[in-house]
Amino acid sequence: MKNNTCRILFAAASTAWASVSNGGAIEYRDALDIAVAPVDDTTATQRTDRLSLYVGDNYTFDNNIYRLPSNIDLTTLPQIGPNPSRQDSIDSAVAGLDGEWLTGARQSVDLDLSADYNRFLRNTDLSNVSTQDSAAWNWGLGDSLSGKVGADYARLFGGFSNTQVYSRDMVNESDYYASLRYQVGPRWGIFGGVMGSNYSVTAAQATYNNSSSKSADGGFDFTTEQSRIGFDYRYNDSRAPNSALLNGVLFDPDFREERARVLFRYALSEKTIVDASAGYLKRDYPSTAIGSFSGEVWRVALQWQPTPKTQLLVGAWQQLAADLTSQTDYFVDKGESLTPQWVASEKLTFSATVSHDTENYIGSNPVGPIPIDFIAEARHDTLTSETGNLVYTPIRAIVLTFSVGHAKRSSNISAFEYNDLQGTVGIVYKFFRYGENL
Repeated sequence: MKNNTCRILFAAASTAWASVSNGGAIEYRDALDIAVAPVDDTTATQRTDRLSLYVGDNYTFDNNIYRLPSNIDLTTLPQIGPNPSRQDSIDSAVAGLDGEWLTGARQSVDLDLSADYNRFLRNTDLSNVSTQDSAAWNWGLGDSLSGKVGADYARLFGGFSNTQVYSRDMVNESDYYASLRYQVGPRWGIFGGVMGSNYSVTAAQATYNNSSSKSADGGFDFTTEQSRIGFDYRYNDSRAPNSALLNGVLFDPDFREERARVLFRYALSEKTIVDASAGYLKRDYPSTAIGSFSGEVWRVALQWQPTPKTQLLVGAWQQLAADLTSQTDYFVDKGESLTPQWVASEKLTFSATVSHDTENYIGSNPVGPIPIDFIAEARHDTLTSETGNLVYTPIRAIVLTFSVGHAKRSSNISAFEYNDLQGTVGIVYKFFRYGENL
């Protein structure tokens, strides 16, 4: 069963901005990764019909909305709104539902819908409506066959971390997928799935980011109650309907990508679990204007729970990614993170995260956040962030969240450097609750 409270907390603590990084101790998994994962039969036996309807509001203060160094004059930036302000407050009103219906033996339907109205108090031209929705049918046939069919949709504010567009840019992303798992025996499983994705932005200056892709994933694994070892292979074919301009050359940013990994999860003891993956990723661009790339990708997370109320999560990773918005071919992201958590009581939880990333950009010459001449040197960034969170649940129907965070990006190219401080206070009220654990 999904953790309903956690989902609401993330919604309440967010400004509904699109994520631009997959870094972190917990590995980012898209809809297809989740669909082909092993079924948690222990949790499945505890599920009941449930439905939660909720409303809420969160207030966020951000002292560097545009993620820029302090010496840049905002009025010189392209497409920026009238009277831009570096600092701003965002009030986000949220409403949604989270439900699960058991439709038969090993059959269920999940539905999550949420919508936010995000009002920028100073940069009013950035105000927007965002949404994150998903629907899925989980099915099983006998003891051996199971699968998942579903669709996800998100409309989020694009943000300004790596961009030359300083107007409101909404990111629209939809996924539709299906998966199948066959248990050869009580431990061995074979899995596979397919997914179609569509990605688009509303800013006319950034339509080269629009794309549609088709993915296929397959593999096998050996699982026990708390351990898993397996292998998976992913192929992705991405097509872009609009051309992009890179270093003065117009090209089509289509690509084909392959990823092969070994998956590993092992319980070292009752209190310690290691979750890891390691493999190789290769991306080919048919156009010669942008360089193809390949290399090793891996991620390790160690979860240690010394007491029933305390937990420590330590992570390290190396990923490869492309970022055309900052006019580069690709970068190597290496990072580490540390996340302690303390459940002080049934009503009060504290957590914090400290992370460090190094991003080495390789390939085309980058440009800064304002139209400047191309720079001959390769770009190298270092990102550090610290975040603290407090969650207070006075009664089951009300969840209060408090968070504060700081982020700093250093770069050998000064135009990419910034400091950002952000604080959020949020409340969610579940005015209708049906089912257990609500």
